[in-house]
Amino acid sequence: MLDVGGRPLANHTLFETRDLDDARRRVADVYCDHRLNLAGQSCGLDAWQTIAPLRRIGVGAMSYGGDVFVDPGRLESFYLLMLPYVGSSEVTAGGQDVGSDRRTATLLSPTDPVHMRWRADCSKLMVRIDRAALEQVLTTLLGRPLKAALRFDLKMPMEGRSVAWWRFVTLLMSELESDDAPATRSATLAQMESLLLTSLLEGQQSNYSEALRSDACKIAPRHVRQVERFIEEHAGEAISMEQIVEASGVSGRALYDGFKQFRETSPMAYLRSVRMRRAREDLLKGAESDTVSTIATRWGFFEFGRFAGQYRRLYGETPSETLRRR
Repeated sequence: MLDVGGRPLANHTLFETRDLDDARRRVADVYCDHRLNLAGQSCGLDAWQTIAPLRRIGVGAMSYGGDVFVDPGRLESFYLLMLPYVGSSEVTAGGQDVGSDRRTATLLSPTDPVHMRWRADCSKLMVRIDRAALEQVLTTLLGRPLKAALRFDLKMPMEGRSVAWWRFVTLLMSELESDDAPATRSATLAQMESLLLTSLLEGQQSNYSEALRSDACKIAPRHVRQVERFIEEHAGEAISMEQIVEASGVSGRALYDGFKQFRETSPMAYLRSVRMRRAREDLLKGAESDTVSTIATRWGFFEFGRFAGQYRRLYGETPSETLRRR
């Protein structure tokens, strides 16, 4: 078990409040909009939160100081790991129910509807991970685009690699509280952040665990990697299969077999996956004048209904829902 007490990252306190609406607003600023209600005969709140944001993750702790129901729906854009170091809570997500205390952490995936009850005595360590960042790390480890949204098991028992992961979180918190020179600390934090993302993918069960353990993750031959670079550089252009084969320097059959063996996909499916990722990036961060149809067309998707269906299967929301969150 972890030796955690008091208020971790107290020098990064975001708020303290006894007002229910104020607590909801302040927590929503860090995570997402949600419903927050007192449970049963709860007398009120004594809420607080600490948070230290890094480039791809945010670490901290919080407590509501009251018995509350929390209903955020789907998180959509981030993963959330929570470990009570005092007290307990109940978490429901993706059809699973988990009682969480210092022996059992939870990991919420963006596409799963979430409902929680925090007991009045509950204080949790919290790690927020940007969805796009974690998916990019997974893509790199696999060596191919994702075929479905990354979903973890909700339950994270505090044993083995999970204990080591949370100990590393507390080490990161200690580093954030240190007085090292900014330049030195920045490099250290970046390394620690990367290690947390990679070790989470390797240690916590997910729908990609088997693929990460398989031979598909070994280094692909040069012609496969060469085509991947070609596609990344020219995804916005009208690329034909003939151009892809020419860029590879091998026959079409050899290229197809290489992608099938090392990437579990075909060259054209890889191209569609890259274009889908670029479309999502534009939906999230593109110009205000962009519409779903202009973005889809920009990346070579002309059958809008089919595009919307594939997009929803991959990201758990429609393109228009992503655009509204921009």
